[in-house]
Amino acid sequence: MYFKFIFIITGLLVLNACEDGKRFNLNYKTPADELQLTKALDLEISSVENKTVDSVAYSLQDINKVSAGNKIIIPLENVLLGKHILSLKIYTEGDFYELKEKVKILNNTPPKIYNFEVVNAYPHDIEAYTQGLEFYKDSLYESIGHYGESALRKVDLETGEVLKEHNMKSHYFGEGITIYDDKIYQLTWREGEGLVYDVNTFEVEDKFRYVESEEGWGLCHDENYVYKSDGTDKIWRLDKKTLEEIDYIQPTTHQSVSEKLNELEFVEGKIYANTYGKDGVAVINPENGAIEAVIDFRKLKLQVKQHQDLDVLNGIAYHRKTKKLYVTGKNWNKLFEVKVISK
Repeated sequence: MYFKFIFIITGLLVLNACEDGKRFNLNYKTPADELQLTKALDLEISSVENKTVDSVAYSLQDINKVSAGNKIIIPLENVLLGKHILSLKIYTEGDFYELKEKVKILNNTPPKIYNFEVVNAYPHDIEAYTQGLEFYKDSLYESIGHYGESALRKVDLETGEVLKEHNMKSHYFGEGITIYDDKIYQLTWREGEGLVYDVNTFEVEDKFRYVESEEGWGLCHDENYVYKSDGTDKIWRLDKKTLEEIDYIQPTTHQSVSEKLNELEFVEGKIYANTYGKDGVAVINPENGAIEAVIDFRKLKLQVKQHQDLDVLNGIAYHRKTKKLYVTGKNWNKLFEVKVISK
């Protein structure tokens, strides 16, 4: 009889559950879209019907707790930045109500602004619509875009000569690449799949599908994950073996969440990413998405041949042995070795 009684009471509570946010006022000490890392989400809940709020069960990312009374304080220390959902179960006088609130967690400091110096300039194919650029075992590899023109290349850094090339099928629009364990992983734009090549033969050995990420833009990797941009405000973390999407970070400054992050490169513990349509590179903390710095490359475009097909900076490659950074752009006739400096 006891268990039957508990079941009945629980059933009544579920029936009384309501997602009607109009029953409560949510009073944030800091507005829900202006929260900052290392600060706190400080919230007081009051009933429009003057009911007593007995307790609140709440969850935000990996935080799951119960607060006695109507106040919630969540320290924003080890959290992901960007847009998230705060889930609330409000218990009041025998009933409970479920609410979901959108919150935005910003970085607590503005990004540093860096400039650059050109160390060397090398020839680059002016007809190459560069989508991905990466060093692997001292060799430079490049992914080229456009339907009917997409290709994967091995390139001589100093001369710009194409040493090896795989022309993709015409229904593919080639995008970003990353390379490890003698495999080249290449994204396609809107085709919903990536290609896996043998680094020596350039033969396609496998394919992988996108599930939640919308498109294929940029790729890079560290010792644990592959990182994938898809044109939205997300950079996805993928399993290095299966290429399955695990979760994502959202590149975020002290003011906003960034979108259209494109070509990616992993450099000394940080993700370097250019924003499509802009000649700059964001330096991103892969742990939480914080944009810690921005490298201003706008003047670099003036050092290449100006022509009608000239497009934006896109192509970042870091040589891990020499610790040298290289950048180029879509239909640029030069590829630059650069040194990042404080502005």
